Amino acid sequence: MELVKNRTGVEEKFYKIVEKVVDENQYQLYDFEYISGSSTLRVFIMDKETQTAVIEDCIKVDRAMSPYFEEEWVPNDVVLEVSSPGMYRSLKTLAHFELALNKRIACSIRGKLDEQLVEGAPKSVKKGNAFIGILKNINEENIIIDIDGFELALTFEQMKKANLEPEL
Repeated sequence: MELVKNRTGVEEKFYKIVEKVVDENQYQLYDFEYISGSSTLRVFIMDKETQTAVIEDCIKVDRAMSPYFEEEWVPNDVVLEVSSPGMYRSLKTLAHFELALNKRIACSIRGKLDEQLVEGAPKSVKKGNAFIGILKNINEENIIIDIDGFELALTFEQMKKANLEPEL
């Protein structure tokens, strides 16, 4: 799992513009993705108070981006997608995990867990490589998830993917 992404070239230019426009419109930039192969620019925004975005918020940011798309360096075929991070939002950065503290998350890991780390754990934890639990703690090296009363520590290097997993 990559917690810090190094951006270069066109992606870096897009990121700086998106960050500026989102901030000027009083939203928070949750995530950003430029897929050069399909010329798709995905921007995930949220209201700082509600931690989500409605269609009007997305339209506002989309329209505010228009003048920047008329610049020479911007490819003509770029598709802009502005949306909320969603209920099942990805957790990719330390800030994302901090926003998810004490919430239900799902994560999958690479490989298997070390036997010593899961001593006394339920079978589902011992044999599993995907987990759902409450995010209890976070620091720069790992997270702690409460899975049915068992606290599992996972390093960011172990994790393949993580997202919110709200109960419906």
